[in-house]
Amino acid sequence: MNSWIFAGLCDKSDMLLYICKLLAGGGGKVLLVDATEKRKYPYFVGGLDERLGITEFSGFDVACGFEDADGLEAHLQSHGGGFENYDYVIYDLELLGFCSKEDWERASALVWATDYEVWTLEEGGRWLKQAAHRQFEQGVIPEMRKVAVRAVDEWFGDSYLDGYFADLPVRWKGETFVLPWNELDLSLKLRNEHTKKLEMKPLTRGYKKQLCNLVQNLTDRDRKQVHRALRNAERRKG
Repeated sequence: MNSWIFAGLCDKSDMLLYICKLLAGGGGKVLLVDATEKRKYPYFVGGLDERLGITEFSGFDVACGFEDADGLEAHLQSHGGGFENYDYVIYDLELLGFCSKEDWERASALVWATDYEVWTLEEGGRWLKQAAHRQFEQGVIPEMRKVAVRAVDEWFGDSYLDGYFADLPVRWKGETFVLPWNELDLSLKLRNEHTKKLEMKPLTRGYKKQLCNLVQNLTDRDRKQVHRALRNAERRKG
């Protein structure tokens, strides 16, 4: 089982939903965990009038309404399974206390997600510093990747982000994955939310390219396998 923690205070829900559908398109069994402050995912997958628990959505499972990862694991065990039943467990993490120190330490990948809004960069840096001190032993420097979502201006880059994140107790792995964003991607996000479906085919070419690059970097799949999974995900309706 691979566990990926996507931490950060920006809205990264659309990116993570697309990643989960892409992984499912490649034959993976995937669980996406809502650990956001506003508990957003019931609005995307339906069922606002009841506690969702584990909900199948567009070929993968979404966990909503749990207080922490231990409670989620207990729920899965009580229903005859556990995290080990999934190939990928992916956390959308904003709540510092949701994942334990052990969850952070055994994660297959730690990813910091940010947009370029000043509030997100300033408050996100404080959040990440607090998380690093809380979740890791003194002297242990976690290794993380960076993802920038909803990038609409080309003058932002790694050197700019370094001004906010270079002094944090984190070892950054590789360059930042930048997901370009325009009105077509925004339009699709809104349409998916209102229809409670997850279409991917209308995504812009640049967005798909970077999404595939990110998934390839996080998995042991080659370029052809990832693009085949994308095509499968695009063909799946709903």
